[in-house]
Amino acid sequence: MTQPHTAPLISSRRIILIAALIQFVNVTDFMMVMPLGPDFSKALGIPLNNIGIIGGAYTLSAAIMGLISALFLDQYARKKALIFCLLGLTLATLAGAVVWDTTSMVVARIVAGAFGGPLTSLSVSLVADWIAPAERGRAMGKVMGGFALASVLGVPFGLELAHFVSWHAPFITTGLFGLAVTVLVWRTLPYYAPLEAPKPLAQRASELRSMM
Repeated sequence: MTQPHTAPLISSRRIILIAALIQFVNVTDFMMVMPLGPDFSKALGIPLNNIGIIGGAYTLSAAIMGLISALFLDQYARKKALIFCLLGLTLATLAGAVVWDTTSMVVARIVAGAFGGPLTSLSVSLVADWIAPAERGRAMGKVMGGFALASVLGVPFGLELAHFVSWHAPFITTGLFGLAVTVLVWRTLPYYAPLEAPKPLAQRASELRSMM
């Protein structure tokens, strides 16, 4: 269903821009940690063989929460869910700049993944809600450009910041950019009610099992 009838009109370009920015923040947060590993490993006294655990903590958390959120995410207004997950990811990213050892870094990355996993689904759902089926493929290609930009611009920029400032700087910069995107979503995206009436949990769990 495109352009929910309960919401005021908003241009498809703005929807695509918002979804792409969300992807950019999410992917940059995920991808910059491993290249920064040697920097914060030395500063925090974290063994290099634990860097893989820190990187995997996000991925595992995002995968688990992505499956769990599939049971209930569509029951909430898209705007509220986006702001909630963006704020959670942003705060977890900022927390990465003030960690002090392996455990605190792993916890920060687990929390970031817990919000980042559902956030990916929400950004894709945003396009599905508003963009007509005939134009959806092109729109999704533009949204996925956020992934490419994060790889080509976000990660190298973060590494340069770490080189010239400190390893804290990429976490702070990404977190502040995430806050700016959150404000953009709050100010720009109209509120509209969930598209479907809530289904019983048992039915939703059964549908998820069938999909798996």
